[in-house]
Amino acid sequence: MSGTVKFALALTFLAWMAGTAAARVKGVCSNCHTMHYSQGGLPLAEWGASGPYRALLVNDCIGCHTGKNTATTRTPYILTTGSEIKYGTTGTESETNTLAAGNFWWVYDGNTTGNRSDAKGHNVVGIALEDQTLHNTPPGGSNLNHRLTCAGTYGCHGDRTIVDTLGAMMGAHHADDSTLDGTTVGKSYRFLKGVVGLEDPDWEYRPKNNEHNQYKGVDRTDEGNLDPTTISYLCAECHGDFHTGNDISSGSWGSPWLRHPTDYDMGNTPSGSEYRNYPGPYDQQGTYSVVAPVASEDVTQVISTVTFSKDTIITCVTCHRAHGSPYWKLLRWNYFGWPTNNEDDVNGCMACHSAKN
Repeated sequence: MSGTVKFALALTFLAWMAGTAAARVKGVCSNCHTMHYSQGGLPLAEWGASGPYRALLVNDCIGCHTGKNTATTRTPYILTTGSEIKYGTTGTESETNTLAAGNFWWVYDGNTTGNRSDAKGHNVVGIALEDQTLHNTPPGGSNLNHRLTCAGTYGCHGDRTIVDTLGAMMGAHHADDSTLDGTTVGKSYRFLKGVVGLEDPDWEYRPKNNEHNQYKGVDRTDEGNLDPTTISYLCAECHGDFHTGNDISSGSWGSPWLRHPTDYDMGNTPSGSEYRNYPGPYDQQGTYSVVAPVASEDVTQVISTVTFSKDTIITCVTCHRAHGSPYWKLLRWNYFGWPTNNEDDVNGCMACHSAKN
């Protein structure tokens, strides 16, 4: 076999490999790693100050994910500080620079602007102080006896059977994520082990009805019908009373509700109900809304128009942002501020409760 043919076959093989593997992280290795945590005898200013770090990293989770999101950044920043943070009224407007899960700025212990509150974000170690009201007991759950962490047993991301934060995430950033089936951390939606979904490539930076995360939900038939691959099931691992048990609905799975339903499809309501007018005042009827996003059982494609057939499923993240927001209880909109005479006040509850407008 000639050298030319061998070279051509090698290129073909590399092209095939590139097409079948979709590693989560791409780019220059030195963006994330350093061989000796030293350059010219000292750590570089852009590295974390508490190193060296395991896996030859230049920073920890929070350090790597602190910054300002733009249309061209390739790292999702979950903590943006000071005047650089932009949310708007719903976190979806053209000026916003927060991502799908919001931002920890409003619970960050370095926020001295006066708009910080324990009720506006999850109090993660390294970002916020311990919640002075709830301490280590999440609403609707039992005492964790431990501060929240980014990953691991006391966090959301990574392998939750592993206590250590970095150990729980080991290898995930380099995994083949071409198929998100929940079998490993790297093959799970947003590294939330076991959860599946369809990921917006820019983490919902200024999302649109046809450019967004597609969350996994399940059309439940009762309180005990649980699907561990859904986003709400993940939330229920700490906030279980709001998702499972006998105190969700009164007597049977349906209205009247005792607690707000999750993993419930609005397609189960009568055809003339106000819920079938979703998303209410925020778009044309039947259009998927990024103001109050709903989940679907099928997450193989982004849904821009809902059919009310297992694709209008209410989830925890329909109303809340997982990291934080400028509003009470991490809500996506100003729940307490509506209605007022201020036209900028938005209550996304009307996306589903359209008759209440």
